Amino acid sequence: MPRCTSLLLLCAATLAAADTAPPPRVFDAAQVQAVYRVLLDRNALMLESIKEVIKQKGVTDGQVLITAGSVSECTYHYVESTAIVPKDLFKTVKGPFEILGGGGIIADGEPHIHITLADAEKGAFGGHLENGCKILYLGEITITKYSGQALTRKKNQQGVSLLEKK
Repeated sequence: MPRCTSLLLLCAATLAAADTAPPPRVFDAAQVQAVYRVLLDRNALMLESIKEVIKQKGVTDGQVLITAGSVSECTYHYVESTAIVPKDLFKTVKGPFEILGGGGIIADGEPHIHITLADAEKGAFGGHLENGCKILYLGEITITKYSGQALTRKKNQQGVSLLEKK
């Protein structure tokens, strides 16, 4: 093999190794225990309502799907850089926005939900759902309760809360 080709392959392998992500963590299978379909009406607070249903139904492990609706106000956060330690930027938007979708995992009774919103001017945007997101006309949400291996979240060295077995 020519020296130039060998050097290129070595450089490519070194770069690939430096950016290699750890393998996915796959947790034990969970079984669907119950599915709750939730309708939120005008002025309901989305995250606060989801947390209340989770509490009422005793959901410690599960999933949230936000499938349809609109909001008049929403607070969310997102990362603002690619630094090793994330820095969150919090934003509150007001106006009529369509919910394009959203969802997340419930671990240890706490939901971690991301939401995507849109309007004609801003296009699609969103991030991690925070308290204070107010329904405009309706919000349709599905909450799935799992049984099986329980999960929790624990912060890693960078302060990111990661799923792990409880």
